[in-house]
Amino acid sequence: MKKIFIIFFVKVTLVFTQSNVEIELKNLWSGSQSLYSINSLIMNSFKNSNYGTYLWLYKNDKWSEGYGGLTYMPTNNLQLGAGLGIEDAENPLRLSSMIWLGNKKWSILSLFEDGGSGKWHQINAKYTFNNCINFGLMEEKFSGSGPRLEFNIPRFPISAWISFLNANKKQSFYFAIKLRL
Repeated sequence: MKKIFIIFFVKVTLVFTQSNVEIELKNLWSGSQSLYSINSLIMNSFKNSNYGTYLWLYKNDKWSEGYGGLTYMPTNNLQLGAGLGIEDAENPLRLSSMIWLGNKKWSILSLFEDGGSGKWHQINAKYTFNNCINFGLMEEKFSGSGPRLEFNIPRFPISAWISFLNANKKQSFYFAIKLRL
C-alpha cells in the first residue's frame, strides 16, 4: 500500500511542467551517533492557476515516510499546503502542512507533521547573499536550532549545506548534498 501511495503522488506531481524537485543526501551527527538519510521535496503549480501539489519523501535505515498534498498560492510570496501520507509506525497515517514565504532573495520553508509516531517540524529561513552563498537559520524538532550555510555552484544543479544545531545543550551537525532537477 505504501509503495502504491508514493508512486501515485510522484507521478501526479511530476506530470506538471512547473515543478521544483530537490533530492538531499544528508548525515546528522549527534554526539557519537550518525544518521544517514535521503529525502526529496517536490513542489509544483498547475498552469495558469494558484493551485499545485507537493510531495515529501524521507528514508533512513530505520524509518521512512511519504506524504503529499495540495498547495494554494494566494500571492507570489506565499504558498500554503496540506496533505496526507504514511510512515513506518504502528499507526501509519501522517498529516502534513507546509508554508513557504519568500522571494528571490529570502525564503522561509516550514514543514509540519502529526500522527503515527508523533509531531515533527522543520523550519528553514535563508537569505541569498549571491548566486553562490545562502545563509540562514534552521530549526528541527529533536535536532535543535542553529545557523545554516549553503554553497551553490552557479549554473550547476548541485549544492551543499551545513547546519550546527543545539537542542537542550546537545550539539548536532548536519551535512547535506542537494540535487535540484
